[in-house]
Amino acid sequence: FVTILENGRALSGDETLGLMIGCNTTLASLGAVGTAVAAAPTIREGLQVLENYSRLHATYIGVTLQSSLEGMSIKVSFLQNIGEVERYHTEAGMMLLQHYLENISGRPLDYAMFQFAYQEPAYSNSYRTHLHSPCHFGSGSSSLELPRHWLAVRSPYYDPGLWRRSQLELSQRIEELGASSDQVYTQHLDSLLRSREPPLPDLGTIASGLHISERTLTRRLKREGTNFREIRGRVLRSWAIEYLANTGDSVESIAAALGYQDAANFRRAFRSWENCSPGEYRDRISSSA
Repeated sequence: FVTILENGRALSGDETLGLMIGCNTTLASLGAVGTAVAAAPTIREGLQVLENYSRLHATYIGVTLQSSLEGMSIKVSFLQNIGEVERYHTEAGMMLLQHYLENISGRPLDYAMFQFAYQEPAYSNSYRTHLHSPCHFGSGSSSLELPRHWLAVRSPYYDPGLWRRSQLELSQRIEELGASSDQVYTQHLDSLLRSREPPLPDLGTIASGLHISERTLTRRLKREGTNFREIRGRVLRSWAIEYLANTGDSVESIAAALGYQDAANFRRAFRSWENCSPGEYRDRISSSA
């Protein structure tokens, strides 16, 4: 695809090349990956498929999902230098995301936000024509900030059989890479949990999704130098900070939202993370605001 962009730029001299390609790109262009994304039950799970397969199959581009109280950030980053065509690639990628979301929901992508890591190009008016949500340039990274209500939208193309086969293929691909690469299962669990909202799934649910036993998953994580509790703890820590910093919810309510049956357990866990109580942390960020 990088070669296509380089050749297209050389032949056409058209600065809107990325947007033009994006207008004519659908999930079908991603082959089996696109089929798996469309076959997912909801938009959230479709985006998770996109992240998983980009991490497992692509060597130069990464898609990262991060859930928050507002919704989800879908970050597109480049792991290798692809020169001036990075902008075109980003444009085409954002257009593909928009096409997917609008095709699944049947309505325009409104109330979202596109952020681009590069400065505003001379043809930025074309962005306003092709992208249906506000665009911001010169950001720290390129991403689509998607409101929460989009994530639960169900796909009209959901196919239980096809969805199960795609999950089996993903599990097999992870297993293959796990034999020769470090941190494959760690990265998978981390990305899966980051793209979810509390309460987070347990080890059994994740193992079932990978079509392996809890014991096997635990053993493979141990081989990578970690365990489910550590990975889950990191994600819970970020959610705890999010709740304390951006809501007025009580510590007891936050503990329940995070899946703790006892607020005292949450307080102990938080002190181990931040060396202070949840209340002290909230007071600290309030006084520094």
